[in-house]
Amino acid sequence: MRLSVGQALAAAAGLLSVVDAQGYYGSVSAELSACGSDNFINLGCFPGFEVAAGFGFFKFNPQGYNPSDPSRSFPGWDPGSQFNNTVTPLDCARVCRAYGYKFTALRDNSCSCGIQLPAGYSPDGVAVCDVACGGDSTQTCGGGSSAQIYVDPTFAANDQVPIVASNPAIASYYEYLGCYNAPGGFPTTDGRASVLVADIDACFNLCAGMGYPLLHGAPDNGQVRCICGTAFGLGAYRVHPQLLPTPGVCNTTCSAPDGIFGDCDISTDRCCGANNVYPIYINTQLQGCYTPRIPGYKTNPSDPVYECDAISDTLTGPPTVLDLPEYDPSLILHGHTALIRMPVVAVPRGRTYYLNGCYGRTILDVVDSLVSYHVPTATFTPATLDHCAALCDNLEYNIFSVLNGK
Repeated sequence: MRLSVGQALAAAAGLLSVVDAQGYYGSVSAELSACGSDNFINLGCFPGFEVAAGFGFFKFNPQGYNPSDPSRSFPGWDPGSQFNNTVTPLDCARVCRAYGYKFTALRDNSCSCGIQLPAGYSPDGVAVCDVACGGDSTQTCGGGSSAQIYVDPTFAANDQVPIVASNPAIASYYEYLGCYNAPGGFPTTDGRASVLVADIDACFNLCAGMGYPLLHGAPDNGQVRCICGTAFGLGAYRVHPQLLPTPGVCNTTCSAPDGIFGDCDISTDRCCGANNVYPIYINTQLQGCYTPRIPGYKTNPSDPVYECDAISDTLTGPPTVLDLPEYDPSLILHGHTALIRMPVVAVPRGRTYYLNGCYGRTILDVVDSLVSYHVPTATFTPATLDHCAALCDNLEYNIFSVLNGK
């Protein structure tokens, strides 16, 4: 054991690295392809966020990546482990866009996404946003009670989609997307958008009034169970109606008694579904430049792969009828994404180095002054974590760090 002091300060072996490649995968490249750039607009620092907006309007909080259930999690998004943290304004805004949301809010390093802002809610000089971001301490991610709010400018202007209880004008733009088995419904919804309403027209008007681009309904004791959302949940897939074990379940008349299926013309009427199988409707005017992924066909849930389903461009955003907003280009959010660092580095001899954390230069200087071994830059080629780990392993060092490629 050469590094007894180093062991005591093992936190300094945080694998600091500027050579790590950006670890994102998933939809970020698709977002950039669809939207052209990270063009989010910084609206400012807003006071009293939780009371004024958080509880009612920003109900979706993305979670760290969970491959077994990506309904609320995003690849590369790590909001708070001890070893990684990708919470920055740009990262948060990208995640919200990936789930079909217009607004992004950061309060005290917590990221949340919303469809609308409360009427009259605006930035204020009283608001203080001074909390350093977990993914980049040079940026701020809200305050104790205040939030930094960003908007995706590819959605319709706010005055084009006012917050109302019912919006028949916007509801007229919903179009039939397809018949889907959606056992998890829409994970990107909230209590206001999962309710019993009088009929299917009330469901369309409700979802339009809240700005949700997706909806489905089901008969429920003479009323309609209305669900609005922005993205599909886990296990959803499109079905071939002619292959359904219960014919007509995806084109049920919304006023039909429970258990009575069919009798709704899906090409001309607003229909309902049952037994987790629903006709899904989508509203182009309530989408931005990026449309969250829409699942393809399956015959049953156990099918290992989806059958591709080409969605017409006429069913995806951004708006073609409603006006887009105009913002000062100086308000565009600038900032790099946070790195995702490897949690483990293994070397051929069998030793494994575990990521201990990310630490600043001060503590590294302390360790450096006590005991360390520097690999000459010329021999550290290629400048990778694997190479540094192998060099230190050969010298029987138990910890290592990489700083500025050295």
